Amino acid sequence: MSKFTRILSLDGGGMRGLIPAQVLIYVEHKIQEKTGNPQAKLAEYFDLIAGSSAGGILTSLYLCPDPNSPNKPLLSAEEVLQFYYQKSNQIFAKSFLHSLLNFGGFLNEKYSHYSFEKLLKTFFGDLRLSQLLKPSLITAYEIEQRKTHFFTQHDARVDSRYDFLVRDVVRATTAAPTFFEVAQFRSLKNEVYTCVDGGVFANNPALCAYAEARHKFNRYFNLDERYESGPTAEAMVILSLGTGDVKRTYPYNKAKNWGKIEWLIPLFDIIMTGVSETVDYQMKQIYDAIEKHSQYLRISPILKDEDIFPIDDTSDKNLRAIIELGQEQTEKYKNRLDDFIDLLLI
Repeated sequence: MSKFTRILSLDGGGMRGLIPAQVLIYVEHKIQEKTGNPQAKLAEYFDLIAGSSAGGILTSLYLCPDPNSPNKPLLSAEEVLQFYYQKSNQIFAKSFLHSLLNFGGFLNEKYSHYSFEKLLKTFFGDLRLSQLLKPSLITAYEIEQRKTHFFTQHDARVDSRYDFLVRDVVRATTAAPTFFEVAQFRSLKNEVYTCVDGGVFANNPALCAYAEARHKFNRYFNLDERYESGPTAEAMVILSLGTGDVKRTYPYNKAKNWGKIEWLIPLFDIIMTGVSETVDYQMKQIYDAIEKHSQYLRISPILKDEDIFPIDDTSDKNLRAIIELGQEQTEKYKNRLDDFIDLLLI
């Protein structure tokens, strides 16, 4: 058993989810090298994986069990990236008719959800949340009940009221307003949920993951027998991977006279980036306070006006550029990643 409770947190960000996916290829390869086990996979070296939106997709893929060996992960980190890359056109499916009838998204969502739902059903089938391999936290916002919702594998395992089909969980966490229709589905207890993308309140779910582990690991579910009342920050290591912090500039001379329409996109950018930065600030303060700086690592590139990389652009040019950015981030943080991986293996 590891010395630490090991947490992986994955931000939302559409196709920019390829950035953390690329970083995690390096992490998995390094784990294989250090353990001498070429079959080692990420899910075996993290105790909790949290994800919002694109991060929720990745979480479900990393924790998806192999039907032929239900206690083992189905996909390697490389296979997860390839799946996300190759299926991108089915996630953001372009339909001329849908676009025409809705004036390119002005009258309805930008993309039809049918292709995405078909992809999810084909891949996940009737896999249940409770059947994912490890504790997980996937975010969504319930708009009829007006409250945050966390899909948690560890809750689902002990209480069927919290169990859902994984395909519905992924559809919920990715139902980004303006991009996809609101997701409505039923739990396995037949309760109706109406959700939008978890990124609207927790695009960076690292603090949610920390709180979940602190509150529940052992206290309720006996998930971590090393701690009587849940692990403290000192007993956790957290790898938080972002999809890029957008830093468009908004000059005073332009912004000073903006009205509701002009502020719509800038406000969305500022809120999304600001929330993620705030979570990173809070996590750093937690670990700085106990002088355990190496136990928290955040990797997320700064994206300025010239290199935003649209989150719904599935062209090979855009996707290759995003993967290249992921490779650059891996190289930039290589030494810190190596040190963090050592902590995973203690």
